[in-house]
Amino acid sequence: MIKNRPLDHIGLAVSDVESDAAWYQNVLGLHVKGKFQDANGKNVYFLSTADGSVTYEMYQDDTLPADARGKIDHISYLSNDIEADYKYCVDAGYQICTEGIEGIANFWENGCRYFKILSPTGEQVEFCQVL
Repeated sequence: MIKNRPLDHIGLAVSDVESDAAWYQNVLGLHVKGKFQDANGKNVYFLSTADGSVTYEMYQDDTLPADARGKIDHISYLSNDIEADYKYCVDAGYQICTEGIEGIANFWENGCRYFKILSPTGEQVEFCQVL
């Protein structure tokens, strides 16, 4: 069952990750919860509010059209059992928009695994398990 999960993070695709990360820290007072490099060597920031209630994943995507940059790319919910959540979504017939369960080995101490489904109007909803 994937209902009533805690929010994990909100993903933002931006055109200048360094500038935007600095702005969110300086203007909104967010702090760096995690900082990693993507496959292209660009930084990916996880920035959180002081109380930790909201976290943004901010990454640079130079392939997006200008009007799509800075928009919410996905909303991620916490998974404690990514395999069971994936099976539930497949069995329920939800449209999976990743290549199955994907992983990023260098995010967090031991990596993370995630998958995304599409809402009826195309929003991407992610389920993410930090390992």
